[in-house]
Amino acid sequence: MKKLNIPLIPVITGTLALAAVIAVIIIVSDAGGNAGLYITEASGSVSITNSDNADSNAISGEALAEGDIITSGENSSCRIVYKSKKNSDNNYMILSPDSQLVITGKTDSKSGGEVYLNRGSLLCVLPESDKTQVFVRTADSMVYPSGTVTKIAYSTDGFDAYTDVYTFMGNSKIQLYDAQGNTVNDPEFLVEKRAGRITTNDLGPEFSYLNIEFPLSDLTARDLKNLITAANLLENFPYTAEELKNAYNAAPDAEEEITGSSEEQTQDSSDIIQTAETIDTSETASTTAPHVIEPPAATTAPPITTAATTAQSAQTTTASQSAQTTTSTTQSEATTSSEGSHEGEILTVVISIDGDETIQEVPYGGNADKPEDPVISGKKFIGWDNSFENITKDTIITALFEDDTTVYHTVTIVIADKITTIQVKDGDPAPLPDTLNIEGYIFKGWDTDYSRITSDVTITAILEKESNSVTVTFMISGLSYVQTIERGGTAIPPFTPTTDINGNEFIGWDKSLTNITSDTTITAIFGKEEYTVTFVIDGVEYPVKVKGGEDAMPPFTPTYDSKGRSFIGWDGNFYAIHCDMVITAIFI
Repeated sequence: MKKLNIPLIPVITGTLALAAVIAVIIIVSDAGGNAGLYITEASGSVSITNSDNADSNAISGEALAEGDIITSGENSSCRIVYKSKKNSDNNYMILSPDSQLVITGKTDSKSGGEVYLNRGSLLCVLPESDKTQVFVRTADSMVYPSGTVTKIAYSTDGFDAYTDVYTFMGNSKIQLYDAQGNTVNDPEFLVEKRAGRITTNDLGPEFSYLNIEFPLSDLTARDLKNLITAANLLENFPYTAEELKNAYNAAPDAEEEITGSSEEQTQDSSDIIQTAETIDTSETASTTAPHVIEPPAATTAPPITTAATTAQSAQTTTASQSAQTTTSTTQSEATTSSEGSHEGEILTVVISIDGDETIQEVPYGGNADKPEDPVISGKKFIGWDNSFENITKDTIITALFEDDTTVYHTVTIVIADKITTIQVKDGDPAPLPDTLNIEGYIFKGWDTDYSRITSDVTITAILEKESNSVTVTFMISGLSYVQTIERGGTAIPPFTPTTDINGNEFIGWDKSLTNITSDTTITAIFGKEEYTVTFVIDGVEYPVKVKGGEDAMPPFTPTYDSKGRSFIGWDGNFYAIHCDMVITAIFI
């Protein structure tokens, strides 16, 4: 997997610099044909800037190319699907308002796509573990959300940056990265209905917490609307639509109250996914519509059938051929009388499932009713070979299957008084975290070996109750001073130094002195009165003098270098300077 070495937030110049928050996405494939990354729904103000810096409005069904920059403005959203025959149309991502996506690279379809979220949030509805998976990268971590429903948000606050991860369904995995793009931990697992936060400061990224329960009130009203749709579409979703609806109605940013039963919500999800005015795509002409696998429509109604039934497949084939001939004649007559007029035209959609066929009659430009995912013994359903949306010709839609001989086992995970069950493939390890942060307890490990699961098993976390006191060690000029305080209390330094043995002035402490919840070492930081920060821009050095503990200021912010490459950021941070350093501008 390719690692991005982008230690600081890139700066996007030009007209797109007005976006309040920025996200960068890299999703890749070489599946060939019409496979690739598509915008399947855009609402409000969503624009695309290509590699030549040409701007255009995003269009539903538009294929994305390397170098494209997708910007979602205020009160806007954008839904993206990676389409290939290996991927399920249940899997999609929703980009939140005030975000930006940049398609910056490609890998082959087996490796999946890497999503770089620079700022903003992304809701990943990826419940089916497709062969082509999606990885979400931020400046400080990589999240593996495939097989889950997960929200990932990246934001900055002063000198600190945060990556928040909420896993609603399934088990995601998190890998931390430092500013140079190096891994700093073994991947940690985030279990279902738990949250984690990565905090990044001058000392690098670390988990503020992991596998902590969170209330639905932590989510935005828009997130809750999208989760209501997921609850109606997905089996075994751990939240009911009623729970999510109540949380939405209580949210301070809810646009309007949601009422009615879960079934009513399922039958009309247009307001759930798209809450702003849809982008008008009527002026965009295309001789061949993009082959897009849309996310499944939120409906439980059975498909409309004609006289042909699955038990009469021979008659169905005859009826299909007759309907196709009639439709072809109708289209020919309509073309000669009024080009582009299809009023009253009825088309035939044949749905083929493992040799059985049903027929639907659909008005020109309408949508066919998608049946429930078929279940065939010994086979795994992986999607449909055609779209059910915007039918403009007689169409055959075939269910795609692959042989399914995989054996799964049920693993029951017990953490304190919480019980979670997951399915693990025979012979694989259970995706359990190496550490758990449970308030009031110390995690000692798991009571059962989970490196190779061969049968149904229950695995319990071994927890030891914590004492109500913690030890704080102050390190001052190489000497240690130990004190014991109440958990969650404030540490008091034994004294405040002025200089170290080399005469360097005291700058401050390397950690907060308040709300200490575990054994902690706090070190005094010393430095000179003044330091030199050398900014290197396009090969030219610009030294800047900075007082110890203060922020450095670049002499200027470049736009392009002498080779015409765009400036995307600096290779290090220059806040609270306490040593001489070199900061280099990065161009791509």
